Amino acid sequence: MAPHTDIATRALIVTLKAGVQDKPMTTKDLICLTGLPKSTINNIYARAIEQGFDPAKRPIKLLDKYLEDASRSGRPSKNTEENRQLILNKVHLDHYRQEKTCAQLAGNLSQLGIKISRQTISKILKRMGFKKTKPTQKPSLTQKMRKEHLTWCLIHKD
Repeated sequence: MAPHTDIATRALIVTLKAGVQDKPMTTKDLICLTGLPKSTINNIYARAIEQGFDPAKRPIKLLDKYLEDASRSGRPSKNTEENRQLILNKVHLDHYRQEKTCAQLAGNLSQLGIKISRQTISKILKRMGFKKTKPTQKPSLTQKMRKEHLTWCLIHKD
């Protein structure tokens, strides 16, 4: 089925080609109406019939399962809600104590048995609105500075 056609257009094609008031619309008319090529229209209709749509049955029952895309092959995504939540928890857990790189987060997750790459973690964090930043570091106060600060405060307390 054509992946670039939305489900509403597919429903329109299947319904009109099945026939409104027992008068099916021709493929040529559907090409003019939708602007889709002939092969796409025929593929959408054939796929709906293959999935269980019966054009002869009245009243017409058009279910989502007749129109949906088939599942695609390929590697499952690591960008799942569960993994996003784990990464977010790791980032928030050490927010004020220690900043971690994506490689360190990947190492921590691999200890939990979740194999996820540094690049994937980086992409997930970027989609969640996080940006690469370096923490600002304030120079620590020396003993002399502390003494001067205390002296100034004691002088100006009233």
